[in-house]
Amino acid sequence: MTDRSFKIYDTALIVSAAGSKPDRVGGVAMTWKAPDYETFNRLLLVLEGKGFTVTRDPKIEQHYPSLGRHHRVGSRPTPSGDLWFHAEARPIGCKVEFYQEVVTVNCNGGRYDFDRRAKMPYLLGLAYEAAMRSACAHLIDRGFADVTQAVSPVADPLGYFNQRWDSEWDRAASRHRFKRGEDGWPIASELNSNQVSDTNPLPAQGSVWYFRDRGGRLARGRVYGGIGGVWTVVYGPRPNDFTHKARFELFQYDPAAEPRRVVPAKRGIDRLTRELRAAVETENFERAIILRDSLRKAA
Repeated sequence: MTDRSFKIYDTALIVSAAGSKPDRVGGVAMTWKAPDYETFNRLLLVLEGKGFTVTRDPKIEQHYPSLGRHHRVGSRPTPSGDLWFHAEARPIGCKVEFYQEVVTVNCNGGRYDFDRRAKMPYLLGLAYEAAMRSACAHLIDRGFADVTQAVSPVADPLGYFNQRWDSEWDRAASRHRFKRGEDGWPIASELNSNQVSDTNPLPAQGSVWYFRDRGGRLARGRVYGGIGGVWTVVYGPRPNDFTHKARFELFQYDPAAEPRRVVPAKRGIDRLTRELRAAVETENFERAIILRDSLRKAA
């Protein structure tokens, strides 16, 4: 693996670029390495080219002036408000965090929110994406490797699969784990086929299958993977609209034979028991009789 790489986590661009020269404070050489200022400053110039005004961090200058040379802040106006970033140079690389102050939850400001990208208004989000694309393109042109981990299979199921199954040695050798077909997915012989038969076939990659959620409701999605009999099911367009299901949990829906919802027996009994107890405590005996009969049938 290269030591000059970068990754994106939410709205943070984290760059690995270790410095090679000893840091100096007041003309005295320190025992630690100085940051790679060339990479840091070039990245800031790219962001200035995208319309950001870059200055030193006033909070750092006020409270920790000796660290001021390592910190920068930038802002760019958009129709939805200002897009901000905080940049920091470190001996092992640098980090740029984008944020906004229009839609926030944390009392200390948008920089400290979780899910910063999801909170951005539409136009602010577009400005962020344009800035991030330019910064990443610049790093790639300089020979940095993009090691960002896919957190969702929704946009790229095959890339998500490869990232989780290919080892560092596989990537270094430009190969994939498992024998692959022309579509890039593992061939059928690599998948667990213990529960496959003529009436229960092996799902094709990207085919639509049905399953039931935790509440017994009918759901459907496109299935991918299948290693060890476990399939990734993508059921919507949002990053978190996916789940993992075993082969026996997938089926083809027949409206004549399958109800839209199946309440697990134990869950139904537990609910009836709670409602019966509540009816007795409130002396609603007519309701209690109905619940008692329903509970007997369920048991």
